[in-house]
Amino acid sequence: MDMNKKKRGLLIIIALLLISLIVLNACDGVNRRRQSPFVPFEENQYYQGFRGVEMAFIPGMPPNRMYYYRDTYDNQFHVNVEVANIGSSFARGAIFLAGFNPDMFEFIGINPGRTSGKACIIDIGNIGFGEFGGTLRCEEFFLGIGKGGYFEIGILDLFGSGGPYAGRFDLDRLFGGVDVYYKKTAGDQQRFSINFNNPSIDIDYANHGRLLIALFQGIDFTRGFGQEYLLAGDTYEFPGGELAFIDFEGNIVNWPAGLDQTPVTFQIVNCFLYATYAAPTVCIDPAPYSEDKKVCYPKPYTGTNGQGAPVAVTYIEQENTPRQVMFYIHIKNVGGGKVYDPGKLEMCSPYFPGRVSNQDLDVVYIGDIRVSGDLQRLDCTPNDFVRLDPKTGEGIVTCVYNIPYAGVRSAYLAPLVVELWYGYSRVAEKTVIVKRAI
Repeated sequence: MDMNKKKRGLLIIIALLLISLIVLNACDGVNRRRQSPFVPFEENQYYQGFRGVEMAFIPGMPPNRMYYYRDTYDNQFHVNVEVANIGSSFARGAIFLAGFNPDMFEFIGINPGRTSGKACIIDIGNIGFGEFGGTLRCEEFFLGIGKGGYFEIGILDLFGSGGPYAGRFDLDRLFGGVDVYYKKTAGDQQRFSINFNNPSIDIDYANHGRLLIALFQGIDFTRGFGQEYLLAGDTYEFPGGELAFIDFEGNIVNWPAGLDQTPVTFQIVNCFLYATYAAPTVCIDPAPYSEDKKVCYPKPYTGTNGQGAPVAVTYIEQENTPRQVMFYIHIKNVGGGKVYDPGKLEMCSPYFPGRVSNQDLDVVYIGDIRVSGDLQRLDCTPNDFVRLDPKTGEGIVTCVYNIPYAGVRSAYLAPLVVELWYGYSRVAEKTVIVKRAI
């Protein structure tokens, strides 16, 4: 009897050891899957979530407590920021540092007294694919978009001559190969053309922020003392997304008489171009009143899990007629930040001298809206951009799809491609104590 008790006890101990090993291995596997401090403890779910480009102060930079030494170089310090694109779009943006007293602190590359006060403004007509056009105008730059994906750029300076936009057209990362060349036109103006030379590129490849960033090459965040980045999102091509580390080198240059210590709040402002891509499957029914057996029936789409972007397609209602399908597309700012008109994103800089008005905020462009496989752009109201309600962050776009197959009675499934373009801004702060040492 005692022998049986010993055997049972030994078996229980062995079982507990095996369970412990299994739990430890499982936890280690979860830790291995964690790719960044911004990624939660779960496996990646591509094209889901409500986050875009996240940023955070790197611990200890700046330190929680700093000291001022008179007439020494020990007053130098660094503010380091980690930037991670954990959404599903390519992102081009910049980090700005603010919140400090310019009389006490100075940072390399930040000189509030020399800001130009000028920004790029975009005026776009019918965007999307197929026939579309628009103009981006800056102080020395304009971008014209023609039919069939033809890009024409004009710069009031020779390309490659060291002008302010020389070398800014780095589209290789986005499209895998482009031709850039210029030709003279009337007057002193130069015309530049960009043609995609990668045969594998198609319309769908231009989604996920690629075309958006190409169209907005004229935006220059360095005007407002920002440090720029270009990051791929968390997709099948770039699992986990891309990271960047941005450094601001500062110095305490002045200390008020009679002050022993003071709190200082450093503020980082993240401004970036981003795209929301949704492609829910919808039911196209050319004979909605027939009693035939059908493979699908129209029903609403609810974007419960988001699309991996801070502006989400939350709900799509569908209404079928024999000739047309009407879609009522509901969108909402769900990321907790500010939505900017993408053509006015340079105003996001805390050093922009002008006033940001309601006209510059809550503007979302309809970059692409079509039934996949059909190049016909849907007729929408509004057709170019939707202005979100500043109180609720919500907006509605009504689009009409003209069914191209006359006489077809059977319903069929097809993805409805919706891509939204916008600028976005998030802010983070850190308070440190600065003390006089001697």
